[in-house]
Amino acid sequence: MNTRRHKFAVIAAAAVMIAGAAWSARAADVVITGSGGPPQDAQRKAMWQPAAKALGITFDEDTSQSWTDAKAQVDSGSVTWDIVNFNMGEVPQAVAAGILVKLPADIVDRTQYAPGSVSDYCIGNSAFSEVMGYNTAKFGDKGPKNMAEFFDTKKFPGKRGMNRAVKGNAEAAALALGKAQNEVYSFLATDEGQKEALDKLSELKPSVTWWDSGSQLTQLIVDKEVDLAYGWDGRLNAAITAGAPWKIVYQDGILQTDCYAILKGSPHPENALKFLKEILKPEYSKDMVKYVAYGPSDLRAYKSMDPAVLSKLTLAPQNLVGQYPQDPAFWGANGAKLSEAFDAMLLK
Repeated sequence: MNTRRHKFAVIAAAAVMIAGAAWSARAADVVITGSGGPPQDAQRKAMWQPAAKALGITFDEDTSQSWTDAKAQVDSGSVTWDIVNFNMGEVPQAVAAGILVKLPADIVDRTQYAPGSVSDYCIGNSAFSEVMGYNTAKFGDKGPKNMAEFFDTKKFPGKRGMNRAVKGNAEAAALALGKAQNEVYSFLATDEGQKEALDKLSELKPSVTWWDSGSQLTQLIVDKEVDLAYGWDGRLNAAITAGAPWKIVYQDGILQTDCYAILKGSPHPENALKFLKEILKPEYSKDMVKYVAYGPSDLRAYKSMDPAVLSKLTLAPQNLVGQYPQDPAFWGANGAKLSEAFDAMLLK
């Protein structure tokens, strides 16, 4: 477990010295996890801090990169987290594992949220996309325009930064094989389709630098260690903000949602629900864009947004053209099998 914690309560210095970090964790009214890096920083500043102040409570935070971290806590019977951040594609697996609390049906108005960003167990906090991008200093404006071209190493030579995970990459490989966006998941649902997709990824392997976190992806771009990349648009935008001469291509991007859930066995269940209801209010989530290029899932937050800011976000109308939504149900049914096959492919 990562232990990057931020305590937002006044604790006497002597008590901190005597009790230490473990006492601090127990003293908080609620504990929430994020995905780390700029997205977590943005949620803390825009949502968690003002919500905690409004409620008059304290919170601790932690980071997690996978739903399996939460599962490990529940399985061990030592749950220290209350609210957990998941990718919506992970939720079916977490629900099947029995580690999440079913949320009240009226916790949010689903009609005000982007399609697919609310389930019975998880409420969307941010919308993002897995997209391609390229170095304009190398390719000018003539970089790859779709996923088939991204996989074309002859036409577009150079190192590609890609996530060390099958989710997203399997869909990309299906598109590179000539499948239409509306055929991707039916193709990947077959044994032959899965094999062909993994073989396509294996072919690209010599040209890939695999990254394990969004911050690593941004750094690879800034340090000029990759010429092309496939990853989260907010992380590519962070590299561009840092001065990297890159262009983002939204064509063939996979629309996704990160969401908040309450962990079964939460040490502060009442506070967790109260805090979750508060941080989801659009008056908080609209300010996320001040700190990171990810927009909220609540569509009400976009009503008064500056057009220049909106243009950099996943849900901007001009960016939505050419994208398609990820299918959480597919990954709930096939995630474990494909993850094992992907890991085996990497070891070959």
